[in-house]
Amino acid sequence: MPQDEALLASWKHQLDQDAETLKMKGNLNLLQTVLGRSGMDCEGLETLRIKDQTLTNESAEKVVGWALSHHLILNPEAGSRSRLVLSCESIQYSVTILQAIQNESKSLKKSLKDVVAENEFEKRLLADVIPPSDIGVAFDDIGALENVKDTLKDLVMLPLQRPELFCKGQLTKPCKGILLFGPPGTGKTMLAKAVATEAGANFINISMSGITSKWFGEGEKYVKAVFSRASKVAPSVVFVAELIACWA
Repeated sequence: MPQDEALLASWKHQLDQDAETLKMKGNLNLLQTVLGRSGMDCEGLETLRIKDQTLTNESAEKVVGWALSHHLILNPEAGSRSRLVLSCESIQYSVTILQAIQNESKSLKKSLKDVVAENEFEKRLLADVIPPSDIGVAFDDIGALENVKDTLKDLVMLPLQRPELFCKGQLTKPCKGILLFGPPGTGKTMLAKAVATEAGANFINISMSGITSKWFGEGEKYVKAVFSRASKVAPSVVFVAELIACWA
């Protein structure tokens, strides 16, 4: 490592440039792999400079999927070709969308930490609030249970996504809660997480045994803190596990 300050600054600058170049090459190679696997190509892909983020296999697949949709919207006749050649602009458009989603996710995480806790109980709940981008479970990850999924979409997700449809009249008001029952391992927790992910809501996982094990009088305060925290980070899905422990 150079001892001279000017040489050291130049050396660090060169390292940063090399790291940036490697990142861009890695992103382009990954996009090329995903395109080839999907039977597509991109004209001028090597001219793209994706240096603000490191793509994963999952994010690269999203970029290619969005680029395909964007390309077909602009070129409807392209779908009849045997091998699609996407435009560089469509890939860049998709990368911009991915960056916006990631920035929004970071902003959401920061805003969750900035929520003021009124008491010690709410502070304990801070770690239990999971933003939708970090849940990692969607309906496609759950096998079978199609009837249950459709019911949850109608009763829980639709009111969260389109609240204006449920604000007029008593009969249109959404239900206050859903009871999922069944033996362990049947997908109750995964369904609740998938609802939160698909609806873009924060997920709060609460164990009933943890509430009932509190000292006398603290259980009520803890329950109050749960719903107080949920209202502050709305929209949110509160999942109460082991509800039977309340009557045990």
